[in-house]
Amino acid sequence: MKKPVLFVACCVVLAACGVTVDNINPAVSQYNGDSVSIQLNGNMLEFATPDVRAAAIQKANAEAARICSKGHKKRAEFTSTRNIPTGQYAYSIERLYLCLR
Repeated sequence: MKKPVLFVACCVVLAACGVTVDNINPAVSQYNGDSVSIQLNGNMLEFATPDVRAAAIQKANAEAARICSKGHKKRAEFTSTRNIPTGQYAYSIERLYLCLR
């Protein structure tokens, strides 16, 4: 009986902790000169407000633009997104960008 109560209490405490944009860091998972993939923590975005989600996507867009500008192509254009399972209850959101001139 104590374990379910403790679990629920922990969930309430974690949900009360707000996710800020500073907690979400986009990571480059793949780059080949013509495209770049940026991953975001899907679990953190689940508990984020719409404003924080939009800011996280803007951070991913900026990171893709920065990576594409290092190559021979100068701008990044968002193409698609997919969820990648990283555990039983965890996943990453991968955003694919094309590097264009």
